[in-house]
Amino acid sequence: MNTGKLKLARLMQQFEVHNRSEGKAEKTVLWYNQALGLFRDWLISNEMSTCVEDLGEEEVRYFTIYLQGRKGVRGKEASTHTVNNRVRALRAFFSWLHSQGYTECNRLEKVKPPKVRQIETEILTDDEIKSIFDCLDHNTVLGARNTAMFSLMMDTGARLSEVVTLKYDDVHLQERYIKVLGKGNKERIVAFGANCQRPLMHYANQNRIETHGSAADIFFLCEDGHPMSPHGLRSLTRRVAKKAGVLRLHPHLLRHTYATRFLLNGGDVFILKQNLGHTTLAMVEKYVHIASRMAAQLSQGFSPMDRVEMRGTEPFRNSFSGDGRNGRIYSNARRFGKGRSVARNPYRNR
Repeated sequence: MNTGKLKLARLMQQFEVHNRSEGKAEKTVLWYNQALGLFRDWLISNEMSTCVEDLGEEEVRYFTIYLQGRKGVRGKEASTHTVNNRVRALRAFFSWLHSQGYTECNRLEKVKPPKVRQIETEILTDDEIKSIFDCLDHNTVLGARNTAMFSLMMDTGARLSEVVTLKYDDVHLQERYIKVLGKGNKERIVAFGANCQRPLMHYANQNRIETHGSAADIFFLCEDGHPMSPHGLRSLTRRVAKKAGVLRLHPHLLRHTYATRFLLNGGDVFILKQNLGHTTLAMVEKYVHIASRMAAQLSQGFSPMDRVEMRGTEPFRNSFSGDGRNGRIYSNARRFGKGRSVARNPYRNR
């Protein structure tokens, strides 16, 4: 049999069978299918061959350029993360083709996924967190559930999918920890604090719907006693974001906020890796960077030079203040004499 004449559609089916037989998560299988399906559709729309013997580095590089110029869901330019993921999926597929003997070599061995644009995430502020929980009425059934749910996400960094599938028996209220089934069917233990324990107990003991069947195993339930779906939690988060006036709120932002604040509060980076369910420290490096930047900003309040008044020296001008042309570095600086200024000491006479 000439394997080079095999069509991409047939090989995609075999690749899916391979992935499912190896126990890959459903989301992972769909991720591969979507990327390969998009590649196949692009080849067909450009009247190009879909035979495996005609596919390789050149076709994938042109496809990558197409992805980079393709509009995203909201009409904006394609996310660099999305393009990177699509190319990684293709690399995995071509690696599988070689391992199964469909190609003599890995034709994408020299193809590297395009770089991802690193956008620093601004975590939720204290005021934003307060606004979110202030708009939830914990005296109602749904309000109690929502308060418990958002508290748990904020205090453990659990993923959206992990929250909606969290089992009742895996929530240990007295011992203050949950057992989470994460990516790759890996279980992990994550602790939560006393301020999270209270809304969880309030929901579990007084407001959780009594139900039967398979839904009885799930901790967070809807009013009708059915489990909440991932789409349902996303929709709920959008409504809460609008009501609280925190429009940038989304489930994963709670995870980012947890991770960064965990480090700022003195948490260990190795424990954070375990709590988030990551396999390598590289995955938590971005949180270390954000926490370090925030810690540096907080340290400005302890500046020794801000605690004293200096006269007779023209201060250095810099770009931190828009009034630098007037010799004022800080917004609370007052003028005295000709061409001189002094910063007010906020701690003086207190």
